[in-house]
Amino acid sequence: MKKLRFSVERELQHQGICDASGAVVLDEQHFAVANDEDNILKIYRSDHSGRPVAGISGRDLNDYFDNNPKIKEVDIEAATQMDGIIYWMTSHGRNKDGQLEPERRQFFANKLSKDDGDPRFKQIGHSYTRLVEDMLRDERLQRYHLEAAEQLPPKAKGGLNIEGLAATPNNKALLIGFRNPIPDGKAILLPLTNPLELIKEKNAHAIFGNPIELDLNGLGIRSLEYWESQNRFIIVAGAYDGSDQFALYQWSGLENENPERIEVTGWPSDFRPESVLFYPHRDNQFQLLSDDGSIKRNAGTPCKDIKDKDHPLKYFRSLWIRIDEI
Repeated sequence: MKKLRFSVERELQHQGICDASGAVVLDEQHFAVANDEDNILKIYRSDHSGRPVAGISGRDLNDYFDNNPKIKEVDIEAATQMDGIIYWMTSHGRNKDGQLEPERRQFFANKLSKDDGDPRFKQIGHSYTRLVEDMLRDERLQRYHLEAAEQLPPKAKGGLNIEGLAATPNNKALLIGFRNPIPDGKAILLPLTNPLELIKEKNAHAIFGNPIELDLNGLGIRSLEYWESQNRFIIVAGAYDGSDQFALYQWSGLENENPERIEVTGWPSDFRPESVLFYPHRDNQFQLLSDDGSIKRNAGTPCKDIKDKDHPLKYFRSLWIRIDEI
């Protein structure tokens, strides 16, 4: 890969939510983002600060989930697009207390529809809820001890927590990225080769490719996405336990090549990268979203605990990162 210099170009503030998680680019000026504290998708301008776009601020997703009668938080953590369809994935882990909550096992998809002049998300198929069971049946994954992992809280050592999702360059599969477990200090990527079948066919089961292990210096995967114009993946790595240890990596996508750590000039010390976004006509820029839920802003109150959604300090940040050839 050619050598690049990475630097922060500008910082934006996006009001209304704090816990930005999975996100996707909708067009040159807009992205959709999930807040992992509720079941709402919101659409923001990518090029300036502000509130969600008026009239298309998101849609309640509760009708998507047949196994969530009490309308609990499903913990959406990852998103990507392939062949015009937006795929979303929840953490698939237990809650923070180690209690099993089936509603946290969702793999679903939608499209942004503008048929009636009022843009809204339209579900594709149904939500698939048996990914963990499919993983436990795959002999290639037994060495990761996922049966024991899924019994633990997601931020316990060796627990189960999925936070990454990306389409492969040839659009033949999705890559599922694990934040936890991190066996032998290696992050796990698991190819899913039949995503569309899972959401469209009631009796389908997940078909996986061979797992990929990446050396991210003991960190797991918080986000990854393929940057077509630069012919590389950008990976957001983080500690399994939720601590403030983060790093960016670039990776060729070849299993026999290790990811290379990225140093970014001008990086804010409290920025907690959660999603990476690439825009069609920006070959030398990309955007990172921050999970600011734990950032203390209002007299020491964590952002996610600010009850007033219109409070000026209730926001998450994004950074525009510029690259230059060295």
